[in-house]
Amino acid sequence: MVRDTRLVQTAVIGDEHSDVPVVLPTEAIELDVFRRAHAHDTFWCGLLLGGCGARLAHKLYVDRQGHFQHYPQANGAPHACRRPRVGESSADHLYVKSAMSQSLLEHGRVGWFAFPPPIGSLLDVDLEDGIGLRVHMDGSVPPDWAGGRTPVLGPGVVPEPGVLSSCPYVYRVRCESDGASRRIWIGTQSLAHPTEWVPLADCSWTDSGLITPAATEILRQRPSASSPASAQAAPHSGALSESITRFIRGLEAAQRTGTVEHVRRLCAGSGPFLESLDAAARGEAEQALQEARAWLAGHEAYQQRVFADLAKAVTEKRAWDARSHLRTATTLTRRGASASEQRILDMARAFLRQQDHLPVARSGRSVLHSLPLPPHPKRKRPKTPQQTPKPRRDPRPPEALKERKKEPNDSRKERRARNAAVRQARSLLQRLDQRFHLSPNEQRRLTEELAEAVKTAGDWLSASERQEASFWIRKMSRKQKQARERQARRELPPHVLESAAAAVRGALKKAAREQTTTSWVRLEQQLGSALPHMTLADRIQVLTLVDQATPADQALLSSLVAAGDPDMTTSYRKVAGALGLDIPADDDQLRDVLEADIQQVHHHWRHQ
Repeated sequence: MVRDTRLVQTAVIGDEHSDVPVVLPTEAIELDVFRRAHAHDTFWCGLLLGGCGARLAHKLYVDRQGHFQHYPQANGAPHACRRPRVGESSADHLYVKSAMSQSLLEHGRVGWFAFPPPIGSLLDVDLEDGIGLRVHMDGSVPPDWAGGRTPVLGPGVVPEPGVLSSCPYVYRVRCESDGASRRIWIGTQSLAHPTEWVPLADCSWTDSGLITPAATEILRQRPSASSPASAQAAPHSGALSESITRFIRGLEAAQRTGTVEHVRRLCAGSGPFLESLDAAARGEAEQALQEARAWLAGHEAYQQRVFADLAKAVTEKRAWDARSHLRTATTLTRRGASASEQRILDMARAFLRQQDHLPVARSGRSVLHSLPLPPHPKRKRPKTPQQTPKPRRDPRPPEALKERKKEPNDSRKERRARNAAVRQARSLLQRLDQRFHLSPNEQRRLTEELAEAVKTAGDWLSASERQEASFWIRKMSRKQKQARERQARRELPPHVLESAAAAVRGALKKAAREQTTTSWVRLEQQLGSALPHMTLADRIQVLTLVDQATPADQALLSSLVAAGDPDMTTSYRKVAGALGLDIPADDDQLRDVLEADIQQVHHHWRHQ
């Protein structure tokens, strides 16, 4: 049984089924006050915290952080708990529930609360008028904007592209420490204004549900009817030519994806198309362009704020904010970013890799050179009037003397080389342990360097280190051999690939509806004989056939395989390239694009 050594900071009061949360202060003075205030309370690893239901004791230390601890079992063995989160934010869903319950009570309203799985991620609030809220404390479950409940997004949960253009505002929630409790803040996010945060106590409840001061102002300023131009455009839509219809639908699809750069390019490149139209058709196209430019103006301001916040977070070295803003920025630029935006994205990714103690992408190893030492000053021998006797000459020949001097120098150089090889081998083994952050090319390069270092270090490495290095070297040799064998095999005929693509597309649709990813091995197990054994080139061709029917405004279904199968991640570039899509060459940027694509695929197929 593995002992849980994490520092538990939250618990519930009363029993294991309680929803009354508490945060244990970490400082000794504050913890002493806390103990006196809760002298008659019992603390539990609550089930609503995802805990085991056992009783907890608080531990007070003078020289380190105070925390809760499980009571030992009856046989004296340490208690093992698999609670997923134990930090001060692990009970935030209970604090939000408590604060909303108090707010409803103050406004004379009644509400019912539920905690759908996964515990700690969701909070459902139902009012007596059939109005409902769903609070997403994290991104474990994607928000359902058409499910009948108003989503309230927690920290790090990014709205899908296009949501802010179709909704006047989106509610956010966050919790901040306030002594031994947590204070709840509600934010109002919109395209026209930066997110405005107020305490939950300053919000109201109406027949439509929760309302913040910022939301009240947005609704007051929002026009009640659509513009006359849009109202007049509807009667003519049926008489549009096919080229105009495709043009307008392309603009609308680009706006739905929420990518500013894509819409900007379509608007900027529309000149030759407009010149080829007659006056009536040009008027329809220009009206669609005018609406797209109006959309672009609002979204550009929002996107500029997002990137400004991201750049500021990186400059001020606020890693948590940088991660949150980077997810939003990556989603907004999924189909292209400007040069300045790309610089900010690269800067943020480099900063976060540094915070995670990961090597900078595609950076060469730094070689340390010793600084030359200044020459020792020659000491002048004092002149004496007497003639000093000449030293006796060594009878051995000069060649023997040189060999004698060379022996200690060679031995010293060998020791230095082996010391350097030992350090290099250990560093390479540590980097290879982070293989999930390395591309196959990086793994191959590091393994080749490791082989040279092990050869030089020899028995100066420990037996376990030599064994681990041998494992990596054999593994890479085996992969290279398998790659050569796969390349030597003949590719499958076209009709077999087309049949396999149809089966794979069905399996990927099923995975998208289930909000999961998959891998090629899982597809082979799932489809059986419908998916024969294939080379890497065959797999790429099958995935290309799968997404040939995917509309241009939707993310690729093959992203589900690329994200769930590390061996297919690099091949995703070839699939996207064959379909005419631009994919970043940097592995970190590719992972960000995949995350955004998966979010898009899950959102699209959720109700299909």
